[in-house]
Amino acid sequence: MTLTSPAPADRSQKDTAPDMTKPYAIRLPAVDGAPAVDVRVATPQGERPPNGWPVLVVLEGEAFFDTAAQVAGRLLRRSAKTRVNAMMTAGVTLSGVADRVAAYAFTPGPQGQASDPRGAALLARLATEVLPQLATMGADLEQAVLMGHSMSGLFVLEARAAGAPFARYAAISPSIWWRPAVVEAQPRDSNLLVAVGAREEMEGLPPAHLARRMVSNARDLEAYGASLRVLEDEDHGSTPYAALPAVLRFAAPYRG
Repeated sequence: MTLTSPAPADRSQKDTAPDMTKPYAIRLPAVDGAPAVDVRVATPQGERPPNGWPVLVVLEGEAFFDTAAQVAGRLLRRSAKTRVNAMMTAGVTLSGVADRVAAYAFTPGPQGQASDPRGAALLARLATEVLPQLATMGADLEQAVLMGHSMSGLFVLEARAAGAPFARYAAISPSIWWRPAVVEAQPRDSNLLVAVGAREEMEGLPPAHLARRMVSNARDLEAYGASLRVLEDEDHGSTPYAALPAVLRFAAPYRG
């Protein structure tokens, strides 16, 4: 797996990935209510498939991109056993955002916590600017997967309900409590993976935490075609890392 500064590419190979030497492969300034977006990209070593690589778009890239890219590269070494195929990984980081919750929210929240939700503007930016640029770097947009955790996990569900141009979606510990109606807004399709930690809704947690029904809400998504993983011994903070192998298999399954 090569991060954003690979060795110079062999220019005689038409299908090699571009040589990216900047800290961020994509950098978009803030505009029209949408936040500034920085995207780091990791591409697999070797020849690019004719249609491009599957691409996993990881929200909150500042927290999860490095780990996702490294795990993808490690598991690729023994694809037949790990069942993970080659893929591009793109980590999306929002820059200069004072209210990160509002940046991912589509609605103000149950108590009006986000008076100016800007999730729809962010989704439009991903769809019309980020994805096309990833395609020029070798991504196959027909195999684009969107991953998010907590509020960005809710963003994933909102994007799916809105018919965003992703082939599949991975919502990790999504904050469904923010807008429970997002469950019924989901299309009935099998293109959704949901993972949640068993310890996110367990006896002994404060009542305010239990009221969020993190596991119960995730289970409700099974009726809409979601593939659910309830991860034993994992909590809200550990689940996105523990779920990565399942997410990577979902994004680029090994086909022999």
